[in-house]
Amino acid sequence: MDGAPEKQDLHKKDPKVVQGMFARIAGRYDVANRVLSGGVDTRWRKLVVRRAGGDLTGQRAVDVACGTGDLAAALDRAGADVLGVDFTFEMLAHAPKKVRPGMWVQGDALAMPVHDGLADVVTMGFGLRNVIDRRQCFRELLRITKPGGKVLILEFGMPDRDLFGRVYRSYLTHVLPRIGGVLSGDRAAYRYLDSTVQAWPQADKLAEEMKEDGFETVEFERLFRGIAYLHVATAPGGRG
Repeated sequence: MDGAPEKQDLHKKDPKVVQGMFARIAGRYDVANRVLSGGVDTRWRKLVVRRAGGDLTGQRAVDVACGTGDLAAALDRAGADVLGVDFTFEMLAHAPKKVRPGMWVQGDALAMPVHDGLADVVTMGFGLRNVIDRRQCFRELLRITKPGGKVLILEFGMPDRDLFGRVYRSYLTHVLPRIGGVLSGDRAAYRYLDSTVQAWPQADKLAEEMKEDGFETVEFERLFRGIAYLHVATAPGGRG
């Protein structure tokens, strides 16, 4: 599980290998996230809901790469009619059972089992790094969004190369894989997190790509000195 061949495959983001990784850590995923982030990931998800509109009563939302359902459940509490989509069945199996039936569906973010223009709001929290083709993912997110609807992508980033940035990079490389390995039982998963975060493009590049792939407007917000970013995009065709 910790051998070099698996690490190499994860870095290449082979879909089946990544899917297997998330299947292995699904049962401990939420606990590991809370501990490693100090709970700040919960605040970021609340921010996504606020930027989506806060009160989402009567709106349809799709949470892509929903994992164990934290963000989808927050959208549900805000009043939205939510569909959570994830590539890994084992992650969905740990999603909240008390949320309405039929809320969760297994599907690939690059070809979702979702009708065109279904959603007023589409969200994706910490899942974009895991797809093999993010440009196709952008086009798929746009496809399922209504004209004038919002797409909100929450994803890790890298801070500036100041003292804080150097400490954070050292944490990602040396500390996080060890603690994450203990909490989840899969150290390779957190080596993968380190490699994908450090190789991730800048927020302005992602915003430009989203515009090139059809979004009308794209704004982004820097969170906690740049260790995460929230991109908020609008699908074209809304009422002017």
